[in-house]
Amino acid sequence: MGIFNFFNSIDFQAIEIVLLFVVTILLIFVILSLGKIAAGTVKRIDHLRDSLREEIRFSIQPKVIEMSLSVEALVALAVEIWRIEQRMAKVSSGLSDIQRKGLESSVQKLRRYLEKYDIEIRDYTNQKFNKGLNLDVLSVKKDTAITEPIVKETVEPTIMCKGQVVKKAKIILLSN
Repeated sequence: MGIFNFFNSIDFQAIEIVLLFVVTILLIFVILSLGKIAAGTVKRIDHLRDSLREEIRFSIQPKVIEMSLSVEALVALAVEIWRIEQRMAKVSSGLSDIQRKGLESSVQKLRRYLEKYDIEIRDYTNQKFNKGLNLDVLSVKKDTAITEPIVKETVEPTIMCKGQVVKKAKIILLSN
């Protein structure tokens, strides 16, 4: 009966305080555990959201980067195409038919590329000179045998874009 006497001597207020203390500690432990679980869940949800966002962005983003060419770059390309044509004309007799046709095909492809951007190359060699033309005369050669001035040589061609001059030709003029 000694055990029952022990329970009779215990103060129930002390038991309530001890139980309240134990329950409080357990509650704090549960809250902290839930906080850690919630923090891990939030991290996983954030990671999932970021992954989904990246996947969506990648799936709707165009696969080809569109680059706009500057007019200056196209003008430089046009001048170089013209120079290649001039050089080909000088050496074409030394080329085989297959080599010549291959080069001509490549130059025609480049010219078609320029046509897409409405770029035109104008060479004035052996044409009658007109002061109304927008040309830079680099030098004038005299020839008494001609009656009208003509363009002896085009050093650089005129480049037109959408019907407007974007680069004036440089010429050597033959005049009487």
